[in-house]
Amino acid sequence: MSEPGHPLRRICAAVAAVLALVAVVRVMLTYSHTAQAFDEPYHVAAAIELLDRGTYTLDPLHPPLERIAIGIPLYLSGERFPKLARSESDASTTPYLCAIGNAILNDAGRYARNLKLARLGILPFFLLGCSVVFFWATEEYGDLAGVAAVALFTTLPIVLEFSGIAYTDMVAAATQAAAFWAYAKWLDTRTWRSTVWLGVATGLALSSKFTTLLYLPVALFSMTALRWWVLRLRNNRPTPAYRQTAKQVVAAGAIAIGFLWATYGFAVGHVRESMQIAPSSIPSFQHFPAPVARVARNLVLSDPKIPAPALIRGVAMAWVKEKTEPSGYLLGRIQSGGWWYFFLVGIAVKTPVPFLILTVIGLFTLRGLRSEGRWTAMAPAVCALAILLVTLPVKINYGIRHVLVVFRCWRLWLGTDALFYGI
Repeated sequence: MSEPGHPLRRICAAVAAVLALVAVVRVMLTYSHTAQAFDEPYHVAAAIELLDRGTYTLDPLHPPLERIAIGIPLYLSGERFPKLARSESDASTTPYLCAIGNAILNDAGRYARNLKLARLGILPFFLLGCSVVFFWATEEYGDLAGVAAVALFTTLPIVLEFSGIAYTDMVAAATQAAAFWAYAKWLDTRTWRSTVWLGVATGLALSSKFTTLLYLPVALFSMTALRWWVLRLRNNRPTPAYRQTAKQVVAAGAIAIGFLWATYGFAVGHVRESMQIAPSSIPSFQHFPAPVARVARNLVLSDPKIPAPALIRGVAMAWVKEKTEPSGYLLGRIQSGGWWYFFLVGIAVKTPVPFLILTVIGLFTLRGLRSEGRWTAMAPAVCALAILLVTLPVKINYGIRHVLVVFRCWRLWLGTDALFYGI
């Protein structure tokens, strides 16, 4: 890897930037040819509700970050929350939400323009993803590997597809990968600068999608275990500074929580009002573990004010949705609760064959990286494998877009390493 400011570094960065720009143009050219996707009206409706009304009650199933990104171009162009003739009792139903989103998109006959504006909000996160891929790959494998990683990333069909529609998945994949990289850097150096970066990146990831609550802990645990294992084998275990580490963990956590709360507009509200629960119809919380159900019931009964109540409601909705085992489709079959191998099959049949071959080849470099003590170079692959493992029991099988971050991690490690690490 060349030094910062070296001509090769600048050339590689310029080539990577051109590759990302070409991909952006390719994505934008699809706007007029790609039909409105199923969830786009829902995201648009929730976005404009938050930006125009300052509330987040229509669809808190996802955190607000990607909704803010989708809504800003529309809001700046003059779009506002429409007035539809619906009763308050219907205000949280799916048809009403869809009607709101479609009304915004069709406002004043500017459907094509408004749909393009909503989709434009995803492109900054695609560029964030390209940046994470380039800089992390460059840091671990060299400048040429960084360019190769961006080239692979920006030509993957699933990446281009979900960079071109107003969905949550590219936002989640980019911010989750950034959080993984930030944790690897912090675990390796543990400076206050890396602590702040870790807090910001974690806050971004938590604000993007609730899958972060599943992926982030398993990825962080896997990287911690990987570092311990590799350094232990080399008898190179640094003396831990527990007090300093604890301070940095608290600081990073405070930054992340503050950032997350900020995306909800620092909202504070009563539990029952925010959950849209009447005192006479308190739910049984049968889908929750017994201790959690007791706490939830007590909160509803006491009805205190809590920060970011939409966050609590969204997490509860996501949990119930998982436990009710929604139907999934795979290989011509429909089944409630999906299949444990859904994501494995989806990745196998929807990933370009050349990249799958590079993935297999890249596995053979693990031993060499371990013998050199380069645990940070192994971290992206370990994160990808850990996420695939933890998704096996997940019952919401709606598509491999839910594990889009796995492709980002593979782009970082398996493909580039196979090309530039002696294979």
